[in-house]
Amino acid sequence: MADIFHLDNDVFRSYLACGTVIIVKMMALSLFTTYRRFKYKAFSNPEDTKRPVTKHEDVERVRRLHRNDLENIPVFLALGCMYIATEPVPSTAIWHFRVFAISRILHSISYLAGIQPWRVLVYSVGFLVNASMAYHILCAAL
Repeated sequence: MADIFHLDNDVFRSYLACGTVIIVKMMALSLFTTYRRFKYKAFSNPEDTKRPVTKHEDVERVRRLHRNDLENIPVFLALGCMYIATEPVPSTAIWHFRVFAISRILHSISYLAGIQPWRVLVYSVGFLVNASMAYHILCAAL
């Protein structure tokens, strides 16, 4: 097996770039949640406010989106790393990574805006990317 986990490998470099973009997007959602908590004075812990703990739909929407990222992005990161180890066709692998990253960005936009059916469609694209990588990994490993 060639040394594939290095910056001279276009596939690995694309994985790093796309992975970093979606992780930074996920981190930004944490800041956005905090912003919305202060804007709507909707805190989840009694020690954070002198008022009773309250919920606000705009805060909860960002929290649900963030939880969705926490359920899907680690799967992509793990599968992507295993996928690289199978030494896939570079153009195919790079497109897998780019399409997933773009789908997560579009998913966030459509989730925050409450736009259906776009939210489920772009979510499905990301899911299919992960399924495609899993299939390729299993075919290579078995």
